[in-house]
Amino acid sequence: MTRLVALSGLVTVGLAATLLAQAPPPQTAPAGAQDPQQPVFRAGVETVAIYATVLDRYGEMVLNLDRTDFDVYDDGKKQELGLFVKGLQPITAAVLVDTSASMTLNVELAQAATEQFVIRMLPGDRVRVGSFSDRIDLGADFSSDRDAILRILRNGLHIGNPTLLWDAVDEAMTTLSPLGGRRVVLLLTDGIDSMSKKRAVDVLDRARADELMVYAVQFRTNRLATMAEIPLSPSPSVALSDDRNRNPPPTEGLRRITFQTGGGHFLLDQYDDINTTFTRVMQELHYQYTLGFTPLRADGKLHTLEVRVRKPGMIVRARQSYMAGRIPATPGPPGGIR
Repeated sequence: MTRLVALSGLVTVGLAATLLAQAPPPQTAPAGAQDPQQPVFRAGVETVAIYATVLDRYGEMVLNLDRTDFDVYDDGKKQELGLFVKGLQPITAAVLVDTSASMTLNVELAQAATEQFVIRMLPGDRVRVGSFSDRIDLGADFSSDRDAILRILRNGLHIGNPTLLWDAVDEAMTTLSPLGGRRVVLLLTDGIDSMSKKRAVDVLDRARADELMVYAVQFRTNRLATMAEIPLSPSPSVALSDDRNRNPPPTEGLRRITFQTGGGHFLLDQYDDINTTFTRVMQELHYQYTLGFTPLRADGKLHTLEVRVRKPGMIVRARQSYMAGRIPATPGPPGGIR
């Protein structure tokens, strides 16, 4: 069985490669209602959008919940959901492959894993593939053309040393920030950073501000196995580090950033089945619940978020916070979504 460790540390999953095909069809809207796959937001109104993955106690995705099954809390206060979407939804993803020296034994595996991600793209998805080592190459712009993306992946990877992990994530976020919808950074890396100007905490702060989701597929390496890892607290929700001037150990940094942004963290080595891994990743990304509410206070401060499911035994993964930007005095362009 493939060894996949979800970011909560509680979920072990083994899924067949047909999961996406077995998932339920997209929810249809009642007559006269907006298409749930293309939500429309009123001009000048800020909507806090939360993308939630729900797992049962066995680690299987739960896809049949309704609006009444969810409660959302903003700084501990329950909010009224003005937006609820379930079913198949497109994604926009920046995929970053670590091609540094510490990944030497895993670069081909990471490349093959990225191919599995690309071939599982669905209509409406937009993907940009890049690599990082001693330099950052983000490749061509976002595209829905699988063949074009695969050509970049097979011909455009630069191998180098050392590693600009957090700088690469920051650049990927720059390309995603102006775009709408569900925006994801997918990392294929061992998590080791050796020369970035940005720190893990800087990247987390930006992910919160720009409301981006981070997924990480972490490859085990000999170097990673010999590095001293600071034990994780029972919940990765605490601060990345007591010392904001240092980067955390690889697994700690990846787990906490993915946890805080509502993404997922998976461990993979050369003996694991990458088909199963990326079937799971793509199923999660395409069938997340979208929940939204209008905040009562646009105070420019960081607010904590909590998503609960009323049914017992459910595990929810969703972002833990959002930045409550001030709503402009005059209406802005349509589509204001937080």
